[in-house]
Amino acid sequence: MFYKIRNFKRGQRQYRLMVKGKLFSLPLFFSLLFVSVISSSASELLRPPAFADSGVVVAVYDGDTIKVQFGDGSSQRVRLIGVDTPEIDDRREDVDLWAHLARRFTSFYLYRKKIHLTYDQTRLDQYGRTLAYVWTDNEGLFNEFIIRQGFAFAFLAFPFQSDLQKRFKEAQQDARHANKGFWREGEPEVVSSKAARSHLGEYVSVRFACTSIAEKRFFVYLSSSQQEFEALIPLNRQSLFPEAKSYLGKVVIASGFLEEFKGLPQMMVFFPRQICSAAVQK
Repeated sequence: MFYKIRNFKRGQRQYRLMVKGKLFSLPLFFSLLFVSVISSSASELLRPPAFADSGVVVAVYDGDTIKVQFGDGSSQRVRLIGVDTPEIDDRREDVDLWAHLARRFTSFYLYRKKIHLTYDQTRLDQYGRTLAYVWTDNEGLFNEFIIRQGFAFAFLAFPFQSDLQKRFKEAQQDARHANKGFWREGEPEVVSSKAARSHLGEYVSVRFACTSIAEKRFFVYLSSSQQEFEALIPLNRQSLFPEAKSYLGKVVIASGFLEEFKGLPQMMVFFPRQICSAAVQK
């Protein structure tokens, strides 16, 4: 295959937490009560509790930090409890790549979606971000979901609900054993552009015939025939891809996180190692 992501160790980050007091609000009490009785089944999809705060995700900063807007017009920057993703703009290319892929993962599942929030004993971190468990109607507890899919680490450096710590740790072990996300040792599955739609939300490689290349707004679009698939190169990274125009008329393989825009399967590529002509595939 034309590239391989190597294992890397996440940076050790510590957070100083601000505790408002020993007394919990009634919603917080019930949220703690709720998570304390969650089943230990790792495959169970959980429903958001009826008493959770609800809002819409209006921004995704990285894989573990989002911005949520509530019905009253207020908004909060939210950090997912027990979740850690690689840092964007890390000097190590492997780490930076997976940081971007983790952000795309969170964007795919949360951006512009309605979510629900519950909390633990500590509501804010030292940066003023709200610490929360994020729930979706389809994926359940997203904190656990992103770890189980291999796009985040279980971050257990600060205290939170002990049964959820156990679940998150088990989710990470399951992702590693299943070779998912950045735990993958081998190459991602190669699928055709016709089959791309059935792999949305996954880390895969897509083989496609590049029939057009166009610059539109913030991206360079490499499009397949019959508009089955597009690979997008951000304009601010275009200089990293001096050979991009040479892909026109060739069969190309792009590797990354597969999502969609206006019904069309798309994949953002951030580094040259993510894309190559099939003729030079290793």
